Amino acid sequence: MKKFRFAVLFVLLISLLLAAGSWAAPLADNGGNGGDNGPVFKQLAAPPEELAGGGLRLPEAAASGLRSDSALIPVNLSQTADGNWAWFGEVALDSVDNASLTVFSPGANWAVTVAQPGGRAVALDSATNQVTRQDSALGLAENQYPGVVYTFNRARVGTWKIMVTADAPRDRQEGAVDNGAVESGPDGYLLVSGQSRYGLYAHLNSYELLTGRQVGLVAYLYDGGSASDAAAPQPLAGAIKQAVFHLAAPDGSWQMVVMADDGLHGDGLAGDGVFGGLVTAAAAGQYTAQVVAEGQTPDNRPFIRTTQHVFPVIDASLSLVEGTVVATAADDVRLRLDVPAVAVGEAGAAQLFAEVWGDDGSGTAVPVAWIGGMVQAEYTADGQLALPLYLDGRWLARAGVRGGLSLQNIRLHDVETHIPMSQIASLAVNVESLPAAALEYSGEVTEEMLMGPRPEASGAPQGFAGVLMLIHGYCSGGVWPTSDFSQYAVFQDYNKNRTHDQFANLIRTYGNQFSSFGAVAHSQGGAASLHLYTYYWSGLDYSSGSRLIQSVGTPYRGTALAGNLAVLGQIFGAGCGTNWDLTYDGAGLWLSGIPSWARSRVYYSTTAFKDVWWRYDYCHLVTDLFLSDPDDGTTEKWAGQLSGANNMGHKSGWCHTNGMRDPAQYNDHSRNANMNSYGNR
Repeated sequence: MKKFRFAVLFVLLISLLLAAGSWAAPLADNGGNGGDNGPVFKQLAAPPEELAGGGLRLPEAAASGLRSDSALIPVNLSQTADGNWAWFGEVALDSVDNASLTVFSPGANWAVTVAQPGGRAVALDSATNQVTRQDSALGLAENQYPGVVYTFNRARVGTWKIMVTADAPRDRQEGAVDNGAVESGPDGYLLVSGQSRYGLYAHLNSYELLTGRQVGLVAYLYDGGSASDAAAPQPLAGAIKQAVFHLAAPDGSWQMVVMADDGLHGDGLAGDGVFGGLVTAAAAGQYTAQVVAEGQTPDNRPFIRTTQHVFPVIDASLSLVEGTVVATAADDVRLRLDVPAVAVGEAGAAQLFAEVWGDDGSGTAVPVAWIGGMVQAEYTADGQLALPLYLDGRWLARAGVRGGLSLQNIRLHDVETHIPMSQIASLAVNVESLPAAALEYSGEVTEEMLMGPRPEASGAPQGFAGVLMLIHGYCSGGVWPTSDFSQYAVFQDYNKNRTHDQFANLIRTYGNQFSSFGAVAHSQGGAASLHLYTYYWSGLDYSSGSRLIQSVGTPYRGTALAGNLAVLGQIFGAGCGTNWDLTYDGAGLWLSGIPSWARSRVYYSTTAFKDVWWRYDYCHLVTDLFLSDPDDGTTEKWAGQLSGANNMGHKSGWCHTNGMRDPAQYNDHSRNANMNSYGNR
């Protein structure tokens, strides 16, 4: 095997001299160094049995909320009479279990003084017998924001008085909005946590995240002692007394939106304990929001909770229109369905999904298949704009459908954000001609029925055999110990922030120089590999072996850290930037287009910190305050699960990356050896 690796390296070194590309060189921002003949879209389909579970339908925003038992308090410094700067505040702490205060003060030296209920004021850095001090950070991979954590050895429930003094504040961002109170960005934050059983649950009111539409947030208190991490908890009525959210627009302006429990602000029924707030999204771009809720827990203790959110608002480029879908035989196998559309912006590729229904001959409507994938708008012969979908005729034969075709639950999504740009409940289909395959079904669901016709392999340069591609994650350097692998190639797009689609196409482009490849991926690299396999033909489809995609620590269902990083990024600087695909919301939208046949080719593992009874355990001190146990410091166990895929198990004593309490999960040499043995190439 060493001879093979030497031969490949030799060829690649020669290639480096002859062209600006190499086997393991970093990919350029314009798409990489592997050569690119352009993407070839797959024509997706899934059997109608998959529709029953709802996994291929638009998810509910209420199911992807954030949970919080902490408060991230903004600090806005004011100048005092002596020329210094200070901030005074009160924070209600309803639990003192592992009570802590974390200070995020970019570019400033803050002195923090705390007075607990019934106690005297104590400067934290001098209270060595009462407070444990630890330098830490909050972040994902290399995107880290430094902070100082003070853990209280003895703490009291009640209202804490906190004072911050500083020499000078950072420059404040200021802006104006037309329809709300103007705010300036904070100078820093204090994160207060007491690990109460009562948490705040907050979520977007919908996924209609389009300019000119009302967007908003919904929040309520819940009892964490009886709540599941994977399902929306039940609200506690009467707990929240007041709630607001602070919204930062793409231009840097801030506004405060008062939330109400009146049944008029996307909050459900009046007086049910659920608060909502709405605002019109005037501009496209990234928004960040912080929900602040205050009130009294069921055991009569005052509380404050916050959640931090990030979401994009987009300008729709295409829109579906009412009309008739014209269907004609594209060849002997496929039926082309032209879905009517109009361009409302600069139209590029989009994601289109629909359910095909038909008449079984007895007047009963039956589901035929779910179809979809990447599409490009085209003009038909009569000059109408249409989005082409393809249906393998054998789905019609399999369902026993004789006519009466319609498309139902049609949804058009943006490629980069997966946000639905347009939806229509049902469109009639006018079948002008059927392919011969509509009358022929062998009883087997074939690859071609699920993915469309396989293109001929383009062929890699001579000597470039199939490899096991080692793929890193979001904002990351190289992670995999290459000595654990053989016949491998190292994907390198270090310390970048990519959407799943951008990431997938970089993998595809780099993989073009090999005859085929399998994937061993860390963190976001696993989701990007699955995205590639689902939507595009690539070297993954020409590989052989036991396991196509193997991943470790991939947040397939998102991570709670993304919104917190977006908020802190506004005061520290953007760093790698925020990734919508890594949020619970973005992940849920993305997964709604991933059928089970694609998921079944993924073999995933999760890990968490080693838990012992005599101490407070975590992978990362600060991120643990935002994640539900067990977690690896970035990905919660429940959020690392991928329904329909192959769960290779959960191991304790391994964290997401280097610098955490336990070793990094990608340095598990035993698991690496196993992945090397079974990986496709």
